[in-house]
Amino acid sequence: MTASTLTLLFLFVAGLVRPAAAEPARALAGLGTIGVDVDLDPSQESLLAERLARRIHARLSEGAPALTLGPVGRDRLRLTVAVRPYGATALRGFWLPFSGTYGIGPVRLSLERMATVVGVPEPVRASVWHAERQAAGPWRDSPVEILKLLDETLADFLDAYRRP
Repeated sequence: MTASTLTLLFLFVAGLVRPAAAEPARALAGLGTIGVDVDLDPSQESLLAERLARRIHARLSEGAPALTLGPVGRDRLRLTVAVRPYGATALRGFWLPFSGTYGIGPVRLSLERMATVVGVPEPVRASVWHAERQAAGPWRDSPVEILKLLDETLADFLDAYRRP
């Protein structure tokens, strides 16, 4: 095959592929009381899980007053912060003077709801919605970056929640 034939074939196949349509309204329908869980990588010593949980509570109270936040909610909004320090030498593969440390990893917000699975006697917790952003920058800026990415994922959640 020639390069032009391969290009045409690729363009044809790419035209057939469509991203799956998200159905956030169905996944988020009927939300009442939700709990908030925060999983924070232990290397994030300057951020506390409680601070992140309070930020989530504040943003949701402002943006979705119909949602009730409580510790006993069956539906759980889970924040997972896995931003870890990586030395420039490890990233680059060789040492250079004045190399720094970088904070790299995902900030993921997901909604978990109880779901019934055929053949399983008890309902199981399933992730029905999520948004994720990648942090990548100087380690010293990681707390600010994590808060910014949390706000972005919360905005995504609120948009999906309000969507008809």
